[in-house]
Amino acid sequence: MTTQQHLDTLKQLNTQLKPWHGRFDEIAELLSLQTAFAEKLARFAIEELQLNIAVMGQVKAGKSSFLNALLFDGRPVLPTAATPKTANLTRISYGEQPILEVEYYQPEEWQDICQLATQQGDTDHTKVACELVQMVKLPPQDVQSLLVQGKQQIEANNLDDLMGKLNQYAGNDGAYTALVKMIRLYLPIEELKGFDVIDTPGMNDPVLSRTQKTKEEMARCDVVFFLSRSGQFLDQSDIHLLANQLPQSGVKRMVLVAGQYDALLLDDGFNRASLAQTEANLTKRIYNRASVEMGKLAEQRRQAGREENANLLAQLTNPILSSTFAHGFVKWPKDRWSEAMQHVYDNLVEMAEDEWNGYQWTKADWLRIASFEQLTQAYQQARSDKQQLLQCQRESILPEAKLAFTDVLGCLKQSVERRIHTLKTQDIAELEKQQQACELQIKRMSSRLEHVIENQLGEINEQQREITQELKQSMSRYDQLKTRTGTETNEVSYTVSTSRWYNPFSWGSSETRYRTVSVNYQYLSASDAIEQINRYARDCRNDIENNFNGLISIHKLRLDLRRTLVEELQTKRADFDPANFRATLERAINRLELPVLKLDMDDMGKQISRQFKDEIRSNDQMDMLKRQFNQALSDVFEQMTKSFAQSIRALAQELKTVQECLHHDLTESVRNELTSLKDDFDKHSQALDDYFVLLDIVSGGRIQK
Repeated sequence: MTTQQHLDTLKQLNTQLKPWHGRFDEIAELLSLQTAFAEKLARFAIEELQLNIAVMGQVKAGKSSFLNALLFDGRPVLPTAATPKTANLTRISYGEQPILEVEYYQPEEWQDICQLATQQGDTDHTKVACELVQMVKLPPQDVQSLLVQGKQQIEANNLDDLMGKLNQYAGNDGAYTALVKMIRLYLPIEELKGFDVIDTPGMNDPVLSRTQKTKEEMARCDVVFFLSRSGQFLDQSDIHLLANQLPQSGVKRMVLVAGQYDALLLDDGFNRASLAQTEANLTKRIYNRASVEMGKLAEQRRQAGREENANLLAQLTNPILSSTFAHGFVKWPKDRWSEAMQHVYDNLVEMAEDEWNGYQWTKADWLRIASFEQLTQAYQQARSDKQQLLQCQRESILPEAKLAFTDVLGCLKQSVERRIHTLKTQDIAELEKQQQACELQIKRMSSRLEHVIENQLGEINEQQREITQELKQSMSRYDQLKTRTGTETNEVSYTVSTSRWYNPFSWGSSETRYRTVSVNYQYLSASDAIEQINRYARDCRNDIENNFNGLISIHKLRLDLRRTLVEELQTKRADFDPANFRATLERAINRLELPVLKLDMDDMGKQISRQFKDEIRSNDQMDMLKRQFNQALSDVFEQMTKSFAQSIRALAQELKTVQECLHHDLTESVRNELTSLKDDFDKHSQALDDYFVLLDIVSGGRIQK
């Protein structure tokens, strides 16, 4: 079968299935398969194909900084997204002149966001919707005009002009940012000819229309760079992103990057004797993590029949440890360093001096830590392999499409056969009896889930107490400020007689002379105090996040639910036939999501930085610094443990909501199924005839080859 024949088959099948639209979810999936397949064929019909290279990762994973360094030599062309609300999808392409193309939300999409903003609740979707609505400062008529317009192109004179315009549509304070769904940049950069680079939003974008747009764009990607923060490498959020946003097929090459490596060096370096020891420890830790997590994800894909995708993930066991900042330390002049870069640089230099026996960073160290040569090689290799990658993509279009088609068609056939069996062997009274039995089973499942959740929350609360106690005890490792010794040079004056015995006129004369004297003094460093406070805050945050995000595994929860359902569905009760509802239950399980804790850490040492200069010499000032330092550590502990406790309560509520939603969704699905069946029983003979026709269609009997 050729690609055109497969497309014709999909078109013909979807035309034949129109009378049954809305009856089975699989029919809508078949229509989506047709649309996606047609788009891929259209792409490869173009004479000069673009290779699509995407950058994936959570918000604050450093995607925009990475692309700015890779494409623009560190110039902040792409604004960094501080929050999910400003994390827009951006596609960068070649153009003869700088052009910014903006795609706004459709009016109905924006209406959905506004409605969501009015709802009660503390979910991410609700929060982001509220933030987006509040960001809009334009009059309602101007907002509506932009939404109806749909797309807008803005020309720029040069790259600097484009950057200024772009900030209005993608910056955190941009006048139009809240209304933008996607951005496309056309830039006169020769290296972009034949290539598109896509900067994707972060993890679990709360705006559903943006999520769908991202999935559509990702489905067209050939190469993916996945950025994960070294400090929380491949955490639950990353795994969720890889599992849900990475296409099941299509991507032909992946590069795994442990970004922001400098932050991890700061966290771990204080506990090591040298830079070499620190790097060895971190490399081993990150490689082990990659091997375990990628292995798990690959096995899941393999079990789902996605062998090519599984092999792609299984190869990601040696990620590139990278620091964009370290790259900038060597390659960019200091006047282009951001405040954050300068702060990291100062801390790394000071740590090396204090903890590694006065070690001085070298250019080779920065370049090795940056690993930008490796990243550039991976990027350039993808560019060099363009034709090979596109050929692989072209060759896989039909096999991948047929695999997806077979899966969906098989599910549809099973659903139709179940419906026919029900209509032939049962009546309304029996179905209503089954409904009651099924709803009773759902109540039992809900009760069992509640018990599981209560047990888990008990374990979580116990672990919370243990973690809180450990954090309190660990404070003693940070509460000692080292007294430093400084040296200053003072000029001392002294009087010298200039009288000479042989010159009576000089008798009694003198002159003042000067000499320099080195004086040692003791002092406390405000920078030391601030760094100790921030280290304690980082360690608290990392301990809490790592423990919290490991408390509940969505995969384990789904597995436990599935086991519970299997046990319940295997009942031998004569009045309960689970066959009609098994697929419904499975879909409900797959929709389950759980929150991921993220603690935003403020500058805990800002009070000290405002009040004290770096060197404090007087005893009174030293005593004051020590008091404020100890108070700041206590404040960190209180703030972090309070946030931790709040997150535990939020998790408990979220799990309760999951339980309630599962109960509601399952019950609603069962009732909808019964309603549909009742409609069929009202016209029993005609419904059976229709379903036999449908079965004949999906079995291939009426599809022209």
